[in-house]
Amino acid sequence: MEIDLLLAALGAVLTLFIFSYLLGDNPLYRLALHIFVGASVAYVFVVALRNIILPALTPPDTSDADIRVLWTVSLVGVLLGAMLLMRSVRGLSWLSGIPVAILLGVGVGVALGGAIVGTLAPQLGAAINPAVPDILKPVGQVIAVIGTITGLMVFSFTGRRSSRRLVDRLLNRGARIGRWFILIGFGAAYGGVLVASLAVFADRVQYLIEVIEKISSG
Repeated sequence: MEIDLLLAALGAVLTLFIFSYLLGDNPLYRLALHIFVGASVAYVFVVALRNIILPALTPPDTSDADIRVLWTVSLVGVLLGAMLLMRSVRGLSWLSGIPVAILLGVGVGVALGGAIVGTLAPQLGAAINPAVPDILKPVGQVIAVIGTITGLMVFSFTGRRSSRRLVDRLLNRGARIGRWFILIGFGAAYGGVLVASLAVFADRVQYLIEVIEKISSG
């Protein structure tokens, strides 16, 4: 029980150190930040070592072919990770380019597929069927379609502002409308982040109150 109380008090002190940033950047805030980063890195390292690296280096105690194939693939991953560490070794730094190239290729493929399947397709579906009452659904559909199309026009850099071509003028005017939709979207996102931050702040204040009550009653 005393250890739990000590850990709770330590958490409260570190929380106050973080809150001290409201008064400006100071050594107490930096100390808490360094402790958080160091503890996070140490935790991730231990988890990766126990759950990823060591199991990948340990041969599976089974005759299942599928499991052995997976173990072989994991060995390839460990090898690629070791090749990344060669970046700082003189004469072997070129080896780090191989896993970087594989990471970039796989990352671009996954990002492209995710953008099409996970972003564009749901966005088009939401534009066609917005979450509004049935009476206002036609209006919501029109606004959602206009917002989607004009929002994409904002990121089109082919139209020249000084050009008199009809296509360029349509792109420029559509981009102006799309900027307002993007600003509204950013405002809504910022409001959501602010509400979430206030919820976290209230939770930490409640935690401090509970710790003070534990210390005073103990």
